[in-house]
Amino acid sequence: MKKIFLFAIILLTTCFIKNKTFAQDARFAQSYANPLRINPAMMGVNRDIVFGLNYRSQWSTIDKGYKTYSFTALYPIILKDEKGKVDIGLTGMNDKAGAFNSVDFGLAIDYSKEISPNNNLCISLMGGYAQKSIDVTGQTYDSQYLLGSYNATNPSNEAGLYSSVSHPDLGFGFLWFFNPNRKESRINAYMGIAGFHLNQPNQSLAGMQARLPMRFSYQAGIKVFGNGKVDLSPAVRVNNQNGNIEPAAGIYANYHFNDQLVFVIGGWYRVHDANAIVVGFEHSNFTFGYSYDMINSPGLNDAKNSVKAHELTLSIKFSKGPKAKANPDDIEKEILNGAKFYSNPIMSF
Repeated sequence: MKKIFLFAIILLTTCFIKNKTFAQDARFAQSYANPLRINPAMMGVNRDIVFGLNYRSQWSTIDKGYKTYSFTALYPIILKDEKGKVDIGLTGMNDKAGAFNSVDFGLAIDYSKEISPNNNLCISLMGGYAQKSIDVTGQTYDSQYLLGSYNATNPSNEAGLYSSVSHPDLGFGFLWFFNPNRKESRINAYMGIAGFHLNQPNQSLAGMQARLPMRFSYQAGIKVFGNGKVDLSPAVRVNNQNGNIEPAAGIYANYHFNDQLVFVIGGWYRVHDANAIVVGFEHSNFTFGYSYDMINSPGLNDAKNSVKAHELTLSIKFSKGPKAKANPDDIEKEILNGAKFYSNPIMSF
């Protein structure tokens, strides 16, 4: 365990000390509410049938800003005879930014297996299809103004653009997690890596070559169980796309009202980007979260009041855990045998 954590710290520190700039893919403050987009292998930790929705509004006061909608569906299949678990996941997203629009769908499959007591590995493959489009209706250009007067019939002198372009997309995920029964340990942990756009699809709307760079995501974190009322979940993640590094660190505090209801508060710090505050509730059947981004980018200090971001997440869960039996000893045995899937070290937020 100590060697694994040391390796994680060295890896993530190396990523932090490089130049920090911005990537091209859409980002979420509540990234773990979109597990297939941070690491599809995270399905391996999940035990429930999950349907999730996410809405993000960013920079809304600047020409309508950015609006992003996404959904996630997870379906776990626990195999018999201790052969592990198979998960199927579906994700979709619509990202709007001015005249540009992007829609994509992805299907992922994951296999999880306990390789030694309490240590589990998850491997996932994901394939998808994306479409990017532009709506030039209502767009104006300098060349259409003559003597200070605008005429839409004047030529724009702009090169012709395709209205849309489509392409397949490929990705993978790998995750290790340490998930003992809570009677044995008060700490859960995880560490993973994922890759996206492995085929580097051409996304040019002008008939040229504009390859979408591969994106790699690194994640690590722990969940420390407290006295039964309060748990802490610190985590780090790093995105690297075409040499653009986006490091982030966060922590959540979970207050358990009872066995079914948990109040969550926490935050994320994204280097040279934004600080995000997150609040929410986790119930045995649903999860709700809200986050607010506060810009900390040096280049946007004069526009902080205009570049706010709000994000809402909602997920509904249907348990696939062990069902009640007549013999209490059988119930306890089934729960303990499946404990590696039933105590999630990764936050829903």
